[in-house]
Amino acid sequence: MQFSTDQRHAATLDFLAEVREYLMRWPPHPMNREMIQRIEAHLADPTHKLIRSQSYTRSGGAYTPMGMCIVRVSVTGTLATVSLPTGTDAAPENILLRALKRGQEVALKVNKI
Repeated sequence: MQFSTDQRHAATLDFLAEVREYLMRWPPHPMNREMIQRIEAHLADPTHKLIRSQSYTRSGGAYTPMGMCIVRVSVTGTLATVSLPTGTDAAPENILLRALKRGQEVALKVNKI
């Protein structure tokens, strides 16, 4: 799976927010309060807010050796959409069912914006 630099940065910022929540559960201490304030100021930066709020879409599909589609998958944020193909590029139903029963892997790539 491919991740953009912004996605990696967003994951780091999300982790920093978890650290802030963790420190807030500690007993009050001047050093903790100062660190929490520094983290909050960092997370409040408009650029960081924008990066954390972006939702990326990754998608992909699985195909037979003959190029017929078995399944398509799209993930946006935490929402996954799985669809079975229709039409002439769809694999026969018996191949679809066999692939889904055994667990079909699908490589996802970040969609270009």
